[in-house]
Amino acid sequence: MALPVLLVLVGGPLLLTVVALAAQSFTRGRVDTRHEWWWVRVTWGAALVVGVVAAWLVDAGLDLGRGTMLVPAVLGLFVVAGVGLAETVVRPQRPTGARTASLAPRRVADYLPRTLTTAVAVIAVVHLATLGLTTATASPDDMGRTGRQIAAHCGDTSSGAGPYPGSFYSVPLTLLLLVIGLATVAALVAVARRPRGFAPDDVGDDVLRRRSSTRILAAAGAAVAASHLGIAFFAGTALLRMDCQRPWMDPVGWALVATVPVALVLLGWFLGRVVAPGALRASSPALPAGSR
Repeated sequence: MALPVLLVLVGGPLLLTVVALAAQSFTRGRVDTRHEWWWVRVTWGAALVVGVVAAWLVDAGLDLGRGTMLVPAVLGLFVVAGVGLAETVVRPQRPTGARTASLAPRRVADYLPRTLTTAVAVIAVVHLATLGLTTATASPDDMGRTGRQIAAHCGDTSSGAGPYPGSFYSVPLTLLLLVIGLATVAALVAVARRPRGFAPDDVGDDVLRRRSSTRILAAAGAAVAASHLGIAFFAGTALLRMDCQRPWMDPVGWALVATVPVALVLLGWFLGRVVAPGALRASSPALPAGSR
């Protein structure tokens, strides 16, 4: 158990940082945007490979389905890390001559697309609310392990179903989601505060900031949406399988199941925004077409 945790929280991000720094050494001082874009995608690929290996180790190292429940969040963590490093470390600052500095403060919120931000916020709130509900309503299983099933008593009869994402699953998942959130905020702040010179002019710099912020935020949204898919499915189906139910279980079970296809659609959209952040305002004709 210690090895997967160490790999995910320490070894994996350090390895990705080394890859990003190596990629930066190949792009430093170059204005070839095709070459830069290739190394950005190499960093993404490295993040995906490291994430798959880390997720496999977590799945194999944690028993009773806890590792499987963490797989989407582990993959999401490395996607966020890979995209964040690609947008803040790999992309080189352009060599420029004398420049004028702007006194206008740059805020993270200025570079976040409204629709994407709203979608990520909504799925995050729904996911955290789901984890709060399942944590509060879970019961020990037949072996006395806390937070592994849902149970109810109806007179002389009782019913239980699992796996149910109570504290046995939700606590490590929430900690991992917290790490993803912190990584996302750190990457967004780095993008907003990085010096000008990544594009031929100031307008182009702002376009690149919006594209970088879009990719980072979309990667975080994909991590949360993928995690919610598994949590909502197992929690909802466990509630609906109960022979003896409390009044709230059936409607909540159907509501959770209903969020599964919504999260799946959002996951596809988020991943699409990572690859292609879309047309953004304030584009500059001086910005090279390959700078994406």
